[in-house]
Amino acid sequence: MAAIMAPVEEVEEVLRTVDGYVVTANINSRAQCVIGGASAAVEAAVKALQKKGHHAIRLPVSHAFHTEIVAPASGPLRKVLDASASRLREKLVANVTGALYPETPDAIKEMLQRQIASPVQWVKGLETLWTEGARTFVEVARRGR
Repeated sequence: MAAIMAPVEEVEEVLRTVDGYVVTANINSRAQCVIGGASAAVEAAVKALQKKGHHAIRLPVSHAFHTEIVAPASGPLRKVLDASASRLREKLVANVTGALYPETPDAIKEMLQRQIASPVQWVKGLETLWTEGARTFVEVARRGR
């Protein structure tokens, strides 16, 4: 995976020209995203984007998260969700769509199952939160182990 400092539309245009599997995995802003996929295709995309003058940072991750490469994990996740998930008590934004989660438990489980291999719609999620009245945003990240 690699973080790319470039307009998302330009990144996706370059990705369409790369041989192999590489996709936009996280849309973090209109000018920064993360790409993921097969290692060789990601590397080719990084080189093509750098050639166009864009900054890229390779991310030291164990898997290409939010891509089809990790999709096999969605089945086992669904089994855990079926045993535990229930109706939401608060409004939450889904990474898959950037919209509010649906209300029924089965629809919530389906959305969470899809989340493993779907791009993170961070920008759309922030826009939804703003529309819903949120005005304070805090990002919490975990560093190391």
